Amino acid sequence: MTGTVVHALLDSARRTPDRLAFRVIERTEEEFALSCADVARLLRGTAAGLSAQGLGEGDRVILVLPTSRDFLAAYLGCLYAGIVPVVAAEPTGAPSARYTENLRRLAEHARARRIIAPPELAPALQIPVTTPDAVRGAASGPDGPRARPDTLAHLQATSGSTGAPKLAMVRHGNIVANVRAIAEAIRARADDSLVSWLPLFHDMGLIGISYALQARIPMVLADPVTFLRNPLSWLRWISRYGGTLSPAPSSAFHICARVARRRPPDDLDLSRWRVALCGAEPVHASTLREFQDTFGPFGLPETTLLPVYGLAEATLAVTIPDVDRAYTVDRVDAEAVAAKGHAEPRPADDPRSVAMTCVGPVLPGHRLRIVGEDGAPVPERAIGEIEVAGPSVIDGYLPEPGPQGQADDALRTPDGYLRTGDLGYQADGEVYVTGRRKDIVIIAGRNYVPDQLERFVEAVTESPRTPAVVAVGVPDRSLPTEQLHLLLDERLAEEGERQSVTDRVTRALAEAFGIAGVTFHWIARSQLPRTTSGKIQRHLCRKMIEEQLTAPSRHA
Repeated sequence: MTGTVVHALLDSARRTPDRLAFRVIERTEEEFALSCADVARLLRGTAAGLSAQGLGEGDRVILVLPTSRDFLAAYLGCLYAGIVPVVAAEPTGAPSARYTENLRRLAEHARARRIIAPPELAPALQIPVTTPDAVRGAASGPDGPRARPDTLAHLQATSGSTGAPKLAMVRHGNIVANVRAIAEAIRARADDSLVSWLPLFHDMGLIGISYALQARIPMVLADPVTFLRNPLSWLRWISRYGGTLSPAPSSAFHICARVARRRPPDDLDLSRWRVALCGAEPVHASTLREFQDTFGPFGLPETTLLPVYGLAEATLAVTIPDVDRAYTVDRVDAEAVAAKGHAEPRPADDPRSVAMTCVGPVLPGHRLRIVGEDGAPVPERAIGEIEVAGPSVIDGYLPEPGPQGQADDALRTPDGYLRTGDLGYQADGEVYVTGRRKDIVIIAGRNYVPDQLERFVEAVTESPRTPAVVAVGVPDRSLPTEQLHLLLDERLAEEGERQSVTDRVTRALAEAFGIAGVTFHWIARSQLPRTTSGKIQRHLCRKMIEEQLTAPSRHA
């Protein structure tokens, strides 16, 4: 049976064995060019090694590996053998007791039989570990690929930004459906090449590998640590290798623009970069404009930056804008959004308006609707929950072990739509995401989207960095409502200037949103709880405040 990215790779190895499949830039910055035939040999050898370790079809393993040839061999070898991998984040530095405990819980949840990790990590993990060397190059293994469209490809941990991470059950058929729909949406070309440094424990990084294999294009696969050490290395790879496709989260575009202002680059050619999918976290027009202004002089086309929307439960992507059109922004009435749940258009210079970034229409072959509290579709520009259906949508989450580990029946509606938990609206067939349902701040019966408040406050404070503000609602003990708490990055102002800043923010919030009684917390960036992919965990921020772990500098 065919129809998986493994079969696409094996077919490429037969038809074009010498074609470049991956250029792997490892943490040492050494580069390794792998042909289609090389990758096919790697995955077959690793599949045999996994079999020699007693692992077989349907077994689950945890991969804790850097971006490397070893990772490609282990991940693709698992897919070939029908073994289900779960990619976990590496520890930052020496593994802590907390990291080891979280990894143990992940292995228990996945019911994993083995953890594959580098030898230097094995002693510290205190969990049975197999090293990449132990599964490399065994003599014999499965006589053919065990991957089928209806079988599990991998388990993808959700971001955990609103609660404990879950394991999404992603099937081979889901992956092929999603990457094919992405290819159609971006008008894929035979001469495309993909450049990615994204973490492979994140779906945006991991599915990139499958996209390159299915589309049969070369991929530059770089270690994210190299990007963190020198963010402009990303753009140099695109320039050097003529990358046409390269996705990243919004924060990466912001970081590159800031670094380039301090250390202007030279000899960059970004003229071939035609698609930069920008997602994984809220996308702001100011970030895109800053990046375009900074790198336009290096040939970056006006149509390259594309804000998108997706989630692990839909494999990866849900919406993508028109690749031949520059990104668009909708200015809407902030008061109408909060009071009526309606995105009423406003002029760009209206001080009470907020910017909503268009993330495009739903992917080809998929369906999307916006529904109200009763589950019924709402009119255009009405804000409601985003629901999506189609072949990329997963069946569900892996139940946790034990009697409490039941399947999540609330994931889908009776007619088969995925309840995303995200809020947004549609206008002219295109989607605008406003926030997460669980994060909504309810003050005096009005619904405020934290992301809108955060961007507004950042603009008022003229913050040079983002995110610099986190907004959460905490129940008011004296009234049946919530009170707005703002956690402000202490780098926004020197201690002697903070009173002036909070006064200015207080006035602006009252004028634009009618919000009073705000509590401010000045906090070090390192104290903000985040997911492994860097997203702010607002539920833990709320818990911090409720436990009075930080002290408010002023109650307005």
